[in-house]
Amino acid sequence: MMKTAVSTPIVKRLVLLGGGHSHLSVLMHLARKPLDGLEIVLITRDVHTPYSGALPGFIAGIYDHDDIHIDLRPLAHMAGAVLIQEEISNLDLENKRVICAKRPPIRFDILSLNIGSLPDATKIPGATEFAIGVKPMDVFLARWDEVKNSAVQALKRGESYSIAIVGGGPASVELAFSSQHAINWAAGIKKHTSSRLQIKIITADSQLMKFHNKRVKDFTRRELESRAVELYFDHRVEAFQANTIICEGLQSISADTIFYATGASIPQWPAQSGLATNDQGFIAVNTFLQTLSHPYVFACGDAASTEGHPRPKSGVYAVRQGMPLAKNIIRFATGKKLKPFVPQKNALALIYTGDRKAIASKNKRFFKGRWVWAWKHKIDMDFMKKYRELPPVKSTLKLASGLVDKETEETLKQHAIRCAGCGAKVGSSILNNVISNLDTVKHDDIVVSGSVIEDASLIKISAKRTLVQTVDYFRAFINDPWLFARIATNHCLGDIYAMGAQPHSALAIASVPFAAQKIMHETLSELMAGCVDVLNEHDTALAGGHSNEALELGFGLNVNGFARPDQLLSKSGLMVGDELILCKPLGTGTLLAADMRLKAKGRWMLAAFDQMLISSREAAECFRQHQANACTDITGFGLAGHLLEMINPDNAAVELNLGSLPVMDGVLDCISQKIFSSLHSDNSLAMNSIYNTEAFRKQPRFELLFDPQTAGGLLGSVPAEQVQSCLQTLKANGYAQACSIGRVVDNNGSNAQIALI
Repeated sequence: MMKTAVSTPIVKRLVLLGGGHSHLSVLMHLARKPLDGLEIVLITRDVHTPYSGALPGFIAGIYDHDDIHIDLRPLAHMAGAVLIQEEISNLDLENKRVICAKRPPIRFDILSLNIGSLPDATKIPGATEFAIGVKPMDVFLARWDEVKNSAVQALKRGESYSIAIVGGGPASVELAFSSQHAINWAAGIKKHTSSRLQIKIITADSQLMKFHNKRVKDFTRRELESRAVELYFDHRVEAFQANTIICEGLQSISADTIFYATGASIPQWPAQSGLATNDQGFIAVNTFLQTLSHPYVFACGDAASTEGHPRPKSGVYAVRQGMPLAKNIIRFATGKKLKPFVPQKNALALIYTGDRKAIASKNKRFFKGRWVWAWKHKIDMDFMKKYRELPPVKSTLKLASGLVDKETEETLKQHAIRCAGCGAKVGSSILNNVISNLDTVKHDDIVVSGSVIEDASLIKISAKRTLVQTVDYFRAFINDPWLFARIATNHCLGDIYAMGAQPHSALAIASVPFAAQKIMHETLSELMAGCVDVLNEHDTALAGGHSNEALELGFGLNVNGFARPDQLLSKSGLMVGDELILCKPLGTGTLLAADMRLKAKGRWMLAAFDQMLISSREAAECFRQHQANACTDITGFGLAGHLLEMINPDNAAVELNLGSLPVMDGVLDCISQKIFSSLHSDNSLAMNSIYNTEAFRKQPRFELLFDPQTAGGLLGSVPAEQVQSCLQTLKANGYAQACSIGRVVDNNGSNAQIALI
């Protein structure tokens, strides 16, 4: 009997809305103890989620960006979760759908919300136009750099600069201490009292830190006053204007920059969707962290309020909710009884006071000093380390002893983690050998067939019309069907544009993993929606296709295009004196390989996906307008492999400027760690046709020559006098990193086809 592979079918979908502290625990728990049959989807606005506890240290210059952000992509990958970066506009609770801003709705069986909060001052007139909230943190951090630079420049010119902070809680106090320290230090001012920087705190309360004990309140006030921070009590803000805070019944307060760090609020869409909320507008949940109105919806963190157990809005409580939330979600998914969780009544507060000092506050306890800062630093960094330093992905290779020799076994182990996308292609050495031994039928109307090295097959329709056909298919390199299909479709259209043709119609090939019927329906719907989005953008009809059940998600297209014979572009037209222009940066192969190993940063991957979604349509038209003599798209066989296909060794060679190769963010970092695509080794055989490799092999960009590209850019051979105009047009059309990477020269009888310079 034939042995068949079996995979566990997906039967339920859990959607996590938001990448807050509680959901970090849920992802980690499900990564360590997977629930077979449960699909996890994480939808978040920020792939790098900020940790608010470390924000004061960042403002003060102690931490950098990565120190205070948790990269959700490796964590989601480890948990097997689909990661979707999206803004959420609403929920359709009746049909169990999340309504997204830029993509089709996402259905769920279980939903959990950890969406955080915003300062309630956003409701004050003029807040969004004339002031800066401490949340969302990514917006605050972007504006903080501007404020800091403006303040430092003013102080260096001997001018005054004022910052007003609305709010009297810990966030305002920490912002006052840390911003004062950072700006004065950057301006070279050692004593706060001698600085022309003015810090003002405005609060509607009669005191600072109203939820803390008297010792904390008294110390905080004394410390701020000793540093010349101006305190405005009983000032209720009723409006913001340009550089002005309007206070109820009192004189207005002016400032060059206005921040606000007031009480918490959440957007209106949770309540508008039908979720039960309390009097303050927060999502009402029971002690199981279920919403009171919809048992299949959970909520936690700042956005939620536990019935009968109100607590301050603090990340400390969100962290504590994480594990109970994870366990109750699993119990709900498997039909088991839920367990109550009652949040602690009092939490330890560690508050930064500048100069690497801090205070500790809990109940009536109060401590201060550098040792408190050291304690806070350790707690914060231990928390970050928990989600940053993930266990390495293990490559598993199971071979019976004696089947292969040790050398072969070690080689196979190195590449046991197989790449997807174009990194999953069969190597060119194998492919060319197989095709060259085929005895195929010939037809007179086939101008270019699959046995000839060209980007697509050409079939003569008439003297004025040529049919251009291409097919591509690969395994999914991301587990988001919609985004994967968009990239795959763009990739498949690339060969048509590389030939100078216009796509007309396509047949789809879709492989969907076995799952419950509703899940398979959703997966196929998301896949085809992504495909059609891109085809419609290119005025290309989906004419039909084929689908099948498979162990892995896969997708491809057979694309038909048309062109006039005199407008076709070919690989084989290189002319001596031409310059080579590459439209997109390189590196998708090594980035996808790093992503599989949990080694790629989320922002690298988002930028790479954006590049993969850039169409080659405008690039092809640009090359045609600038009289390109040859063109191809850089895909699975890498830059060197595809460039060698263009060169006629009888009369031409290429001088390639290695240092000019455009590269995606993070790629050189991955290469330095020896992270390569599984196709990289086979592509490296092209090294035999490259001259002067020994002088360049130690340069990281050298390995880019063999990196397989998914939805890579076009490479055109353009007459020298057209190069500058061509580059200007490409950049104007969205190919920001387009550049000249080399030139075509006479080979002078040499065997070398590519010379590195």
